[in-house]
Amino acid sequence: MTSKRKRGGLRISREVRTLIISEAIHDSKTMPRRALAVRLQDLIQKMGEVSPTEDTLVRMISAARNQQPSELDQPWSIGACTRHGISPDIIPVLVKLQKLRAADKNERSLGEITVREVKWASLLYPIAKPIVDKLFVDEAGGLWLFSLIVTGYAQRERVSEQMNEQYPKTSDLDKLYFANEDLENSSEEWWETFPPRYQQAIADVLEQRRGSTIKDWEKKKGRPLTDDEKEVINVGFDIAKRDGPVALRQWVKQHSLAQESKMANIFWMEIYSIAWRREYSNER
Repeated sequence: MTSKRKRGGLRISREVRTLIISEAIHDSKTMPRRALAVRLQDLIQKMGEVSPTEDTLVRMISAARNQQPSELDQPWSIGACTRHGISPDIIPVLVKLQKLRAADKNERSLGEITVREVKWASLLYPIAKPIVDKLFVDEAGGLWLFSLIVTGYAQRERVSEQMNEQYPKTSDLDKLYFANEDLENSSEEWWETFPPRYQQAIADVLEQRRGSTIKDWEKKKGRPLTDDEKEVINVGFDIAKRDGPVALRQWVKQHSLAQESKMANIFWMEIYSIAWRREYSNER
């Protein structure tokens, strides 16, 4: 669906409204309204939509952030389980999640686990556990991934409430996390759901891989790379660091040299795992 200009201004599509509200409440503590408006214009244009003006976006961001806070977005404690019908079976997992969040003191951390997130955790844990266990051997890594999944669903519900929908429309998240048996390929699309801090941690790991990729290709060819070959690798890594694996894969399809260097053959779950250990665990 594409936004169209009509008499009286721009008709903003549901997809664009969802993006604006989601980004506004996600970055409410870290990004000024005007800066977020500029970022949103770029994201909306990449969606193939016509972006509202910067001033309109600033007003929409303000409206989203000024909503009356919900009881569900208060910090969770075990005592809240009785009021909100949380199964006692999930409490040990919730306590671990709470400790994981508390140990993360970074200013861009996910913060305290909320009652809303706990409700989603209780609902999603049975289907999410086999997936996170398969992707992360260590318990902390699995809990971290589960925490991101839960946060995504809770965020979607908050947006849905602001848009006065009857229930959160989560089919895209359902497909992204649970309906694709090819976890390695589907995990490429997880990039868009990661918080900025973790995207930066992934970018740092990719930067370290840049030099080794050039050396590996030189060894394979038995000679130094040409300037054109080096440029292809450097551009590819710049795209991966900035826009993630899906953007990289699309770019590689258009460049034969990139295909020859097998730039698309990055094992992304390995990259995610390394970034997690360096940024969120005690490995520094």
